[in-house]
Amino acid sequence: MQLFACGTNVQTEKNTDNIFSTDSDTTSDDNEGINIDIKNTVVLQTVFVTNRNGTEIKQQKDKNSKTLGLYEYGTKLEVIEETDEWLGVQDRVTREIIKDGREIESTGWEKVYVLKSNTGLVEEIRLTPSDLNIISYQIINNDTEHYGNGKEFNEYISVELIDKKMFNSKKKNAVNFLIIDTIESKKINGVLELKCKLDTIQYVDKTDIGESMQEFEYVGQFDWLNKYLITGSYWENSDYRIIDKTSGIETQIFCGFPYISPDKKNIICIKPDPYSMTADLGLYSIADNKIEQIVNVSYKNWMPAFEPDNIFWATDNYLYLIVNHVNAFWKPDGNLNDNYQYIRIKIL
Repeated sequence: MQLFACGTNVQTEKNTDNIFSTDSDTTSDDNEGINIDIKNTVVLQTVFVTNRNGTEIKQQKDKNSKTLGLYEYGTKLEVIEETDEWLGVQDRVTREIIKDGREIESTGWEKVYVLKSNTGLVEEIRLTPSDLNIISYQIINNDTEHYGNGKEFNEYISVELIDKKMFNSKKKNAVNFLIIDTIESKKINGVLELKCKLDTIQYVDKTDIGESMQEFEYVGQFDWLNKYLITGSYWENSDYRIIDKTSGIETQIFCGFPYISPDKKNIICIKPDPYSMTADLGLYSIADNKIEQIVNVSYKNWMPAFEPDNIFWATDNYLYLIVNHVNAFWKPDGNLNDNYQYIRIKIL
């Protein structure tokens, strides 16, 4: 049996015929679900699982009822019934049934129950220190390792929680090596030109609607690195590209803006992935003006927030940023949750 909760990170469902009755409030015994007509079901409120251990999914509003599974911490739930002790929530349930002598899976909307005491508001979903260094995959030397249940990553990088006061105090010591200018580049009719010593490089926009769409913009230059920086926007992705000002060769593509450490020895790029609900981070080394990838990791429990000036290196060699728990990234109304938390990252 599988349940597909609203707001969980990755769910897989099997397309099968829905054979459930739409009689929403009747059930013959505890082995049958309470089926609902989703089109005519009213959502009373949205809540989140606030018990760090999660909450059991019950088939009926009874502690002795059949347990169907577990909603993890931070799972968003749509409430369609409320009692003093229980919340009835709508969810898609997959059951194994016998039909025409064959065992098949059938998925349909049902009302299931959770203890009200295990739920609360999105603002109550908060990161703890043990959440910060858990990753879902890592790439080192082009070898990718996936971790379905998460893995604590303590190589190369450490992540720690800080408070808002420290975050704001470090802003005055922010370090930024990017020179923002328009002298060395020009974009005309969708063609971005970069004048390099040995060649003139062009990046051409494609305004097609669909997967072939691309648009490039000049960002600035890292003069001491002898590199230009541009950004590309695509159908469902974006990146940053560094181009050598002498040769015109594109030397590196980053998942996000390349933040250069104060000692000029490393680069960190980081961005939220709203599809997999992870924070994707790349760590690079700089030596003799050459950039080499060290590791790419995907953090499982948090994502950086979409706010200006929310990521910066400070002179203490920490990268500071604003984040949210992945299950509290959005408010129920779809807007970014502004009840931020603050972290800093150190290269080990």
